[in-house]
Order: sequence, then structure tokens, then C-alpha cells
Amino acid sequence: MATGNSGTDIIPVAKGCIGQTYVLGAKVPKDNPNWKGPWDCAEFTSWCAYQTYGIVFGMRPVRADRGDAYSGFWYDDANEPGVAISWKDALNIPGAFLVRRPRPKLIGHVAISLGDGKHTIEARGAKFGVNQFDGAAARPWDIGVLLPGVDYEGNVAGVVVDVDPDFVPPPQKVPAGYFALQSPHLVGPPVLAIQDALASNKYDPGPLDGDFGPMTEAAVASFQAAEGLELDGIVGPQTAHALGLVFPIVPSAAIVNKWNALRQDAAQVLPDPPVPPAAAGSRAIKRFLKDASKHSVEFADGSILFVGTEVPYSDDMNRRGLYQDRNLADIKHIGTYAPADYLARHQKWAYFIRPTIKAESAGYFGRLNSYDRAAFTFGATQLAAHTPDENLILLFRKLLALPNAKDYFPELSLNGGKVTWAKDNGSTVDLEKSMLFTRPNGKKEKQLRNFIEYLNPDPVRVDPAEVSAGARLMVWTKDDPAAKLAQIDLLVARAKGLIADAKAAVAQFNGSDWRIALWIVDILYQGRGTFTAIRSALSQSDPLAALSEIGGSYKERRKTVKTDIAALEADGVLNGFTV
Repeated sequence: MATGNSGTDIIPVAKGCIGQTYVLGAKVPKDNPNWKGPWDCAEFTSWCAYQTYGIVFGMRPVRADRGDAYSGFWYDDANEPGVAISWKDALNIPGAFLVRRPRPKLIGHVAISLGDGKHTIEARGAKFGVNQFDGAAARPWDIGVLLPGVDYEGNVAGVVVDVDPDFVPPPQKVPAGYFALQSPHLVGPPVLAIQDALASNKYDPGPLDGDFGPMTEAAVASFQAAEGLELDGIVGPQTAHALGLVFPIVPSAAIVNKWNALRQDAAQVLPDPPVPPAAAGSRAIKRFLKDASKHSVEFADGSILFVGTEVPYSDDMNRRGLYQDRNLADIKHIGTYAPADYLARHQKWAYFIRPTIKAESAGYFGRLNSYDRAAFTFGATQLAAHTPDENLILLFRKLLALPNAKDYFPELSLNGGKVTWAKDNGSTVDLEKSMLFTRPNGKKEKQLRNFIEYLNPDPVRVDPAEVSAGARLMVWTKDDPAAKLAQIDLLVARAKGLIADAKAAVAQFNGSDWRIALWIVDILYQGRGTFTAIRSALSQSDPLAALSEIGGSYKERRKTVKTDIAALEADGVLNGFTV
């Protein structure tokens, strides 16, 4: 009979199972106190929770007699009915839980903390069974979880449990020395050593290129499953040792030589750009430069501009494109957003749009990516190329109306107010023609296919067109304050339009509270919520809190907006502002 109330009470229950077997996918009757295995990780923790406290947790249906436990349910239940905390805090709370959520094609994991900062009890894998393990602090986790109604205050570690109701789990960080699928991918000699070891064990990691991509992750997971290891697709100490590698991984001289040969093949200077043409003068592109995965251009004046790092990406298809998140210091010189620069033109709107700009781009005017289905996204306001009559095409309209447009994009012009491309063969192309396009996943939507063809004609490789277009947009934005202003003008106009739409669709919204208006604008601008969701939020007792929860999966963005709204309130710069 469950009689526990303290966090420490679950530990002897869990320790009583040490030595029992693990079977992936095992089903456990949580109401059977005499069960002796087999277990899997979530079934084990859910059984321990029920046997200790009588709490049904991390299961669907929510029934002790026939509920299936799953690490994804533990993650989903963390905030309600459970309490989500930092996994680092959970390590110091006896009886707290550590959760790694499932990823596509990879299972998650759940463990019970012993509260000493390093030890856990868990059903870890067929090779380990149920046991006590060291080194939890060096493993990748997403969150910690406290069970509802359990007293963790009197824990033996003496940790004060200070629960933050607004806790948002940070993105999972792979510990130093571990290797996992990341964006951008991890590359280098250690990855090549992993791939070589996998291939030697008859697990195909794809090309032996030193790039930890999806095929390498799949090979790691298959190897782990066969070896009875924790199945996470991550190469840590256990997986490395099973592969015959030391940990931390130290590549052999042969692997390093092979990597250097690969890198030598990758480092190249491409010929003069065939397309699109570049104008005469100092901002003409002289040549493209590629060092491994980093793409840059050299202008006629000898200056070199970093454009982006080439990365693979999968959404509705496998793609390759440019990405800058790991190299933001290299684009800071293009300019960053400061409301004070735009107060004279936009008054308090310059502050109103700041949280959205921070959430979109961290304020970098030269922010570029070309790796996802939008094909090409640019600017502090992250304007996408694929949408008709919105976003990036509107920026091009504004830019091409500037007197210096031919210095940067001589092949483009405005024809009747629409963006037109004059090709080398003498033909012209309407870049604003909207076409019904069938995506690789079968969904149909209207897109600017000609505009995409101009900016990024090949979605599976980085081509001269996207590097050239990106470089010229970036350098124009750096050179010309009017190019930066064009981005801000568009966002202010868009914000005003979204507010007008919201007033028409949401009876409770009148624009009297700038904080509510700002949340609505950010929700609609990103597209993470509907008017129905907004109406529901405004009917709650705390509408600001309810608005902040719309789009629950976008936790980092919501946190960024919430933090900057608080900063604007503290500074008082929007006091009295209504929309």
C-alpha cells in the first residue's frame, strides 16, 4: 500500500529493484507491488511513483492497471500535473526525476535522482538492467520533474525547493565531448572516428565525411539497440567504449590525416560568379570563397564578407542551405537594431516592435538563412521569400525604389510597382507571380516560385545564386541606413495592420494595454496562434499570462518576448502608449 509522502520515500522502493532486467517496451502493471521485471525506463519510474505515493503519472490512459508509461508523457506531464524544474536542480533533490524527451525516431529516458548531484537509479538498457549509476550530471537531460503532492522540502540534501511557476526548460545541450545530431551538424576528426568505428562494426553511417548527420545518428542508434545500450543516438562514454573508442574521443593519426584530406578537398575558391550579375564598382562580387562549410564572398575592393555556414536540414524534404546562428559575431558589423535610431520616424512604435525583433533575429539586420522551406529569409525582421504580397518581396519593392538600387541588384527593377528580373538571355521574369505549389509532403499552397528560383534555385545544395543574393543584401544593408529603415518601416506597418485585424476579430481587444497588443502582434506575426486562441486568452483572469502561453512549443521565443516586455515596463518607455 502506498504510504509515502516525502521525496526520499521513493528511493528504497527503487533500490529494491536493482539487478532486475530491462526490456525495451516492457509493459508493467503499476498496481502490482510484486512485479520483479522486466522494465523499461518510464515503466520503472511510473511503477515506483504509484507504489510509493499512489500517484498515476507519465501514463496514458491515466490508470494504474493498464496505463502505458512513456518518457514523452513524463515530459508532457512535467508542468501539469507535475512541476517542471531545471534538471540540474533535480540532481540535488532526492526522489526528483530527470527526463530526456523523445526525439524523432529516438526514445527518451527517465531516471530517479538520489539527490547527491551525480547518482541515479534507473532502468537504463538491456546491458545495464535496473541499477544505480554515477555521472548523471555529464549526461544530456531536458528537465527535472517533481510529483504533485510530494514533500520535497525536507530532503536530506538540504536543497531549498524554490519552484518557478514560469519555468521554461532551456534547449538541451549535449555535454562537452559527447556527439549528437545538432543544428548545425557537429563536424571534425572525432566524428570521422565515430563513423569509421560504426562502419567497422557493419553499421552504415552514410558518407565517411566527418559530419554527424541523420544517417550517422541512425547508425549510432542501431548500434546502441543491438548492444543493449541506452538508446539515445548520442555518443557518450558507454557508446564510445562499445565502439572501441576512448572517451573523450581522441582520433588516431590516420583519422586526422583522412580529415585533413577531406578538408583540403572542401577548401576551394570558386570561379567568378556566373549568376546573378553584380554591378560594377567596389560592391561587385569578384569571387566566391568556401572554406569547409563556411561561405563568403570577396568584393572588387578586396573586402571579404562572411555570408553563412552550409547546413543540412529536414522539414518536408532533405535540404541544404545557409545558416548563421553559430557565427553571429561575423555579421554584427552589418548593424543591430536600436529603437533610439528610429524614434524620430516611428515614435514609441520603435520600442513596441523591439521584443519581436529580438525574438526573430536577436536584432541583427544582416540575419540570413536559406535552409528551410521558405527558401530564403532575411533581416532583423526575418522576412521570408515564399509568401505572395508579404515579407521579403515587400522589402525588395522598397529597396529597388532607392536611388542606389542598381549598385547592388542591377538585374532587378520595378515594373508597375512589381519586382522584375532581367535575365542574361534578354528575357524578363515577373518575380511576384503567385503560383499554386505542391510541397513534397503533398500540401498545396501559393508561393512566389519565380522569386525562390531567383534567390535559391537549388534547395539541396548551396549555389552561387543564394550566396550572391545574400551577400548583396547584407552589404547593402551595411552601407545604406535607408536599407535598414526599409525593414523597420515594414514591421511597423505590419504591426499596425495586425492590430487592426485583431480589433476587428476580437471583441475584447481595444488597444488600451500595449502589453496585450504586443503579445497579439507577436503571436500573429509568427503565426503561432489564431484569433480564437487570442479571444480565449483575453477571457481569462490573467489575460497577459494566457497570451504568453499561446504557442506552447515555442518556449524560447515566448521567453524572449516576455523578458523584453518586462524590460520595457521597467524602463517606462511605453507608459501611456495605446494602439
